[in-house]
Amino acid sequence: MLIFGLLTVQAVQAQDDFIQRADKLYKNQIYDQAADMYLTYLQQTYNYEINLKLAECYRLMHSTVDAEYWYGVIVTQNTADPDILRRYADLLKTNGKYRSAKEYYLKYAAYEEDGYYYAASCDWAITNRTKSPAYFIDTLGFNTTDSELTPTFYKKGLIYARSTGNKINPTTGVSFYDLYYTELRNDSLWIISPMQNVNSEVHEAAPYYDSNDQKLYFTRNNHYRGRTIKSSDGEVKLELYFSTSVDNKFTGPRPVSVNSKTYSVGQPTVSPDGKVLIFASDKPGGYGGTDLYFCTKKGNDWSNAKNLGPAINTKGDELYPSMSPEGVLFFASNYHPGFGGFDIFKSSRVDQYWTNPENLGMPVNSSQDDYALIMRNGVGYFTSNRAGGQGSDDIYQVTQMATLSKIYVYDTDIKPIYKARVTFIESPNMQVICETDASGLGDISTLSGNTMAIKISKEGFLDKIVYDLSSLRSSNGIIPVELQPLLGTNE
Repeated sequence: MLIFGLLTVQAVQAQDDFIQRADKLYKNQIYDQAADMYLTYLQQTYNYEINLKLAECYRLMHSTVDAEYWYGVIVTQNTADPDILRRYADLLKTNGKYRSAKEYYLKYAAYEEDGYYYAASCDWAITNRTKSPAYFIDTLGFNTTDSELTPTFYKKGLIYARSTGNKINPTTGVSFYDLYYTELRNDSLWIISPMQNVNSEVHEAAPYYDSNDQKLYFTRNNHYRGRTIKSSDGEVKLELYFSTSVDNKFTGPRPVSVNSKTYSVGQPTVSPDGKVLIFASDKPGGYGGTDLYFCTKKGNDWSNAKNLGPAINTKGDELYPSMSPEGVLFFASNYHPGFGGFDIFKSSRVDQYWTNPENLGMPVNSSQDDYALIMRNGVGYFTSNRAGGQGSDDIYQVTQMATLSKIYVYDTDIKPIYKARVTFIESPNMQVICETDASGLGDISTLSGNTMAIKISKEGFLDKIVYDLSSLRSSNGIIPVELQPLLGTNE
């Protein structure tokens, strides 16, 4: 009995030591190793607190499927904790389970009124996920199993951030981000090279190149002589830096005057005329956790920062602003009605006000995190951690689809068909809209936004009917239509 008692005490002590090591990893934000240890423990003995820490590890690593499972175990035991209900509902929504998410948001609403808003956002997602896409997205060849994110236009390519795996944060065990330049060569080969004179021993990410002043703005951890500096609350804040291009080389980075030691400043963009700097910050006094702020050009410096206002900023987080050459503001938000996680929105300035933000819809947005969109001439790039990518975050290309203005009619040999007739078949008199010219093109711009059907006909060919033009998009505003020849007529 004495020996058995000693063995039991030793086993309990070993378990305590094991959990203490796991908790130390958790405290130091090394979540992947902590999760492995917590999971090993739970396979031997169930413990509610260990379950909760494991679920949090997965959530903070953005392993949303595993996080949802372990939070699901938690909510079966505890339905009276609003934080747990909210996190579980968020995970369900992030995983695209909108009806289940709505159920738990309504349970959360018994404690916090915002739950009704989040439940309504699930209804919004269900309604809007089947809408016809206004954009086309594609993967890019320079993505790797590392994390690639936050692109900006530069020369003929992009500057972006990448976690290379070569520089490891000793506190978290996670790779630091550096800035890289990539450019497409020969339609298939992407050249990739690290930015010179910019990268340091800490994070560099979220760059923006201002062609007006030839300055590269970017976000970096607050540091001094290669070491990160913590603020009074124990966190490492973010700061803005800029580097000037001189003879195609960037100078050593210098801090931007808007930085603070007590709150984070990052993710810059500059207006097309170079006179306004917009960035994200958790500066006290905003509308939510992280808001968007702006400064105006003041000689060679910037004015004091002002909040962008309640049309853009919410109780949630607004991040990653960018402006198109036309002055359209793109940004990410986890509070405006969306599909889950962060979605990308756009807004325009009208007089002294911003228009209500518009969700870009699927497939640009998904139930996961989508952010850091840049656009130019209808083509752009953005970041997403959706399933199916190469790594945890990947950069995707996006092309804006135009409403239809022309029709291109061709035969099975890809030859244009001359004088094919386009008829508005649901009009009382079968109204003829146009006939195609020698190149096979016809003008259907008068039908823009119409939901009725058209018929395309030509003697010797089978008629073709196209339904609901308002739901169709293309990158150039042209809809291609192939006509099949009647047997024996086009020998």
